[in-house]
Amino acid sequence: MLQAIRDKAQGWIAWVIVILISIPFALFGIQEYLGVDSNPPVAQVNGDEISTEQLKQRMFDFRENMRRTLGDAFTPELFEDGVLESRVLQRMVDEVLLRQAADDWNMRISDAHVAAFIRSLPALQNGGQFDTGLYEATVRSQGLTRAGFEALIRTDLGSQQQEGAVRNTVLLTDAFVAEQVRLQDQKRSIRYVRVPASDFLNASAVTDEEARSYYESHQEEYAQPEQVKVAYIRLSSKALTGQVEVEEGDLREYFDIHRGELLANQERKVRHILIESSGDDDQEKLTFTEELMEQLRGGADFAEMAARHSNDPGSSEDGGDLGWVNRGVMVQPFEDAVFTAQKDELIGPVRTEYGYHIILVTEVRGGEEATFEEVRGQVEKAYRQQQAEEIYYDYHERLADLSYETPDSLVPVAEALGLEIKETDWITRNSRLPALDSPKALNVAFSDDVLQQGNNSDVIDLSTTEAAVLRVREHRERTIRPFDSVQEQVRQKAAKSLAADKARAEGEKLLAGLKGGESVEALIAGKGWESRQATVVRGLVEVPAEVVDATFSVPSVGFTDRAVAGVVSAEGDYFLVEVTAIEDGNIDSMDKAAREQRADALTGALADLEFSGMLQALRERADIEILLD
Repeated sequence: MLQAIRDKAQGWIAWVIVILISIPFALFGIQEYLGVDSNPPVAQVNGDEISTEQLKQRMFDFRENMRRTLGDAFTPELFEDGVLESRVLQRMVDEVLLRQAADDWNMRISDAHVAAFIRSLPALQNGGQFDTGLYEATVRSQGLTRAGFEALIRTDLGSQQQEGAVRNTVLLTDAFVAEQVRLQDQKRSIRYVRVPASDFLNASAVTDEEARSYYESHQEEYAQPEQVKVAYIRLSSKALTGQVEVEEGDLREYFDIHRGELLANQERKVRHILIESSGDDDQEKLTFTEELMEQLRGGADFAEMAARHSNDPGSSEDGGDLGWVNRGVMVQPFEDAVFTAQKDELIGPVRTEYGYHIILVTEVRGGEEATFEEVRGQVEKAYRQQQAEEIYYDYHERLADLSYETPDSLVPVAEALGLEIKETDWITRNSRLPALDSPKALNVAFSDDVLQQGNNSDVIDLSTTEAAVLRVREHRERTIRPFDSVQEQVRQKAAKSLAADKARAEGEKLLAGLKGGESVEALIAGKGWESRQATVVRGLVEVPAEVVDATFSVPSVGFTDRAVAGVVSAEGDYFLVEVTAIEDGNIDSMDKAAREQRADALTGALADLEFSGMLQALRERADIEILLD
C-alpha cells in the first residue's frame, strides 16, 4: 500500500497528500497555541491533578489483570457502565491523599533502603546474588528507566511504611478479645419449619391478567441481548505449509545448515530402578542401591530386579521400562546421566529429588549418528514450517493492507489471498467465539468501528502464527421479547411469584400463632411440614443461610427461654424459627494457641478499620473535585 502511494505521489496528487498530512500538524499547533489540553484532568485532590491518561493507563492495567484472573469468565460488559472506572478513580484519589499525608508527616525512604530492597528481590538474583544485567533487562522490559523503576519502588515502600505506621497503633485488650469470643462463638438452639412455596404452586391457576401483569413488571427478564453474526478470515502459518514447494536439494541444504539443531533431538530408550529416599534414610538407601548395582554387574536380570525392588509404580511392572526419552522431559540429573551414557551401559546410583536411580540405556536413535535419510521426514516438516512462517508474515502484511483498502467487504481480501470466509452463528457480548477463541476478537466485533461504522476490523493477532480479520455480517439490537412469544415462561414465573406470596402469608400466620404462645407442632399439624432442631453458630452451612441470619437477629439481651422470627428465602420459601436456648462462647475453654490465633485475627480486622478510618478522615478534610463525565 505504501509503495502504491509512493508510485502515484506525483504532480497534483502529491500536493493533495501534503495538504492532508499538514492539517493534523496545523491543528496540533493551534491547540498548543490556544492552550487546549489534550490530557485534561479527571480529578483534583487538594490541587493535585489526576490526568485522563493516568486514569486510562490504570483502567488498562486493571482490565488486563481482570482478564488474566477471570480467564473465560471475563466479559467486556464489566467496563461498560462506568461503575468500575469510577471506583478505580476513587482508588487513585485515595492514593493521592495518602501520598500527600506522607509528605505532611515528613515520611521518607532513603536511597540505601530502596537499593537494599531491590537487591533482595529474588527475580533480580542469579545464583543467590544480585545480577545487574538481569536488573537492567527487567527494567527495560517494563518500559522504564532505572530512575523510574526506583521511583516506583520508593513510592511502594513509602505506602507500606505509612500503612504499617497506622495499623501498628492498634491495641487489643483481653476483655475485648473475651467479648468477641463470647459473641462470635455463641451457640443457639433452635427449632425451625420450612413452609415451601412449591406447596402453593399452580401454574394453571394463573390468569392471563396475572401473567401479563408479571410480564409488565419484569420485562428485563425477557430481554433479548444485542447480537451479531460475524464473518471472518483466519490466517495461520500451519495452514500455509501445503503451499510450500519442496525440492530435495532444498531439504538437504536445510539439513546441512540445521544439522546440530535437528540431530540434537536424540532419543534414548531407557530402563531404570528407583529406590525412594526421604532424606532421613539417605545413607541406608544409597547402600542398598549400590548393592543392587553390584548384583546387576554380576549378571542379574535388570527387568526382574526392577519388578522386585523399584519404587516407581509406573514402570516397575514393565521391568523399569520408560520407553523413548527426549531431552527436557526428565529431571536434570536423570537426563544428564541418560544422555551421557553409552548404549547398554549401567549407570548409577544417580541422586534426584525422588531418590536413587539405576539407569540402563538400551537403544539410541537420532543424534549425531543419524543420516539425512533417517531424519528426512523431520527435516521436511521443519523446512515446511520455516517456509510457511515466511509466507505467513507476507500474507499478514497483505491481509492488513487489503482489509483496510476495502473496508466494506472481506471478499476481495479472501480472493486475493486464497483464503476462505467463514461465518459464526448469532453471538452476544457474553458469548464465546470458539472459531477465533480470543476475548480480543469478541471485543473487536462489538467495537464502534466494526459494529457501528461497518468496517473490517484491524488484523487481530490470535498468536504469533495466527491472525484474523472480521466484520459484522448481521446485527440485532437489544429488544424485549413480546409477551406472546414468552407467555408460557411468564406463566411459570408468575406462578412461582404467587406461590411465594402465599407461602409468606401462611408463614406470617404461623409466626403470629407462635408469638401468641402456641407450639410449633400444633401449628403445623396435618400440613405435611417437618419441624427440625439444630444447634446454630455463625457461618453454619448445614442449615439454610436465611435460618442462620434469622436466628442471630434475635437479641440475646433480655432473652429468657424462647424467641421467634420469620424469614423468606431467595427461592420464596418461608422459614419459621424458634430460638430455645443461647449459650455464649467462653474464652476460658480455648487453649493458648487458639486464643492467640483469635487475637491475631481481631488485630488484623481492627487494623483494617483503623486504616479505613484514617483514610475517611483525610477525605473529609480534603478538597476533592471529580471532573470525570
